[in-house]
Amino acid sequence: MILDSATLNDLEVVSASIAGGPTLLALVDRTRTRAGREYLRRRLTAPAGSVEAILDLQCAHQALAAHADAYREVIHRVDPDAADAYLRSRWQLPSSRRGVIRYARLWRPAWHQQYLLDVREARARIIALIDAAGVLRNRFASTNARLLQDLGIRLGSQLDTPAARQLLRLGAGESLRALETFDQFARDGGRAVILALIDCLGLVEAMWSLAAATAEHGWSYPRPGSRLSAKGLFHPFLGDAAVRNDVELGEEVRICFVTGPNMAGKSTFLKAVAAATLLAHCGCGVPAAAMEFQPSGTIFSSVQIVDDVSAGESFYLAEVRRMRALAVALHDHRAALAVIDEPFRGTNVHDAAEATLAVITRLAAVPGALVFVASHLAEVVPAIIGNPRVRLLHFAADVTTDQPRFDYRLRPGMSTQRLGMTLLRQEQVLELLERSSVSTTARPA
Repeated sequence: MILDSATLNDLEVVSASIAGGPTLLALVDRTRTRAGREYLRRRLTAPAGSVEAILDLQCAHQALAAHADAYREVIHRVDPDAADAYLRSRWQLPSSRRGVIRYARLWRPAWHQQYLLDVREARARIIALIDAAGVLRNRFASTNARLLQDLGIRLGSQLDTPAARQLLRLGAGESLRALETFDQFARDGGRAVILALIDCLGLVEAMWSLAAATAEHGWSYPRPGSRLSAKGLFHPFLGDAAVRNDVELGEEVRICFVTGPNMAGKSTFLKAVAAATLLAHCGCGVPAAAMEFQPSGTIFSSVQIVDDVSAGESFYLAEVRRMRALAVALHDHRAALAVIDEPFRGTNVHDAAEATLAVITRLAAVPGALVFVASHLAEVVPAIIGNPRVRLLHFAADVTTDQPRFDYRLRPGMSTQRLGMTLLRQEQVLELLERSSVSTTARPA
């Protein structure tokens, strides 16, 4: 699956929109190693695309979650980062300083004592790394998860090499010469095996992290299918405070047109759908009680549009080019889940309605598209209301009191509520401007 940079930013996958804000990566990151974090980042930014790959990941994550504490103990009792740093050590190899080594054995200068200490610590870490790899290989051999079985085979292929056996043999010596011999081999002939084991443990840690996070958050594993259906869906950033919503779409639906007043929950709902679909493609659990989703070639988002003044690109042109990017993505990948928030707001209402209608009627004809559009343009609805490929949904506000109240509940149909003037009055904008006008008029010349 492909996700472009704008989508990654809109969904806050690896970077937050505000400093210190939440990200999807932070929600599922339980890793402690560089390799683990990198594999986890790759999984979130380039998820699986096929049903088979998604189900394989789910099976592996569930197998790891079933014994999460035991796997945590194995993975985190070693320090792969320190082993990797040792392989990149600036100490010269013993073979390149034989005369100096002989002198150091005799006189024991401070630098040589530090060198021996570093090698002794690194040797312990590498032996622990090999031992942990052996434990994982044996455990994976007895699981029914194909990905873990394959990982077990990969670990075994490294552990059964002459280099791995040599590392274990050299690791048993305690003399100064034995330490130097181990150092020479570990950073030379045994280097490739050590790096391969670090890489394998990083992949295991990333998978375990997704499994552990799913259990900790109480998320459910979704089911790949031919439509989108979710019970109790919510945005993962909101956690326990979130309002859960159900959404049930038929297989024929290509467009969900979501209306409602400002602040009622439209944008959050769109992002919740996209985030859950992304997590589903990662083989992870999703923030919903249950979910069926249609695997796609890409997830696409058009939420935070940015113009480029230096390039002469207006806000509206940026919006149009974003729609073009969606058209290209659909052409290239055939299937896509897309969320579009307030399209064409950079132009006048008439042109925005005309452009929105033109785009969504064509999107509705694309077999592999499932597009959620949030809009205030109720003018569009009469032209699409009878289309079986379009589903109308809306959010509402309670305006029976001075302060509008929101329940963030998704409802069928459309909304014609407008809160623009209500919110303007609520924030006393007009009153403040009138006061400024009066005080300016009364001021003496």
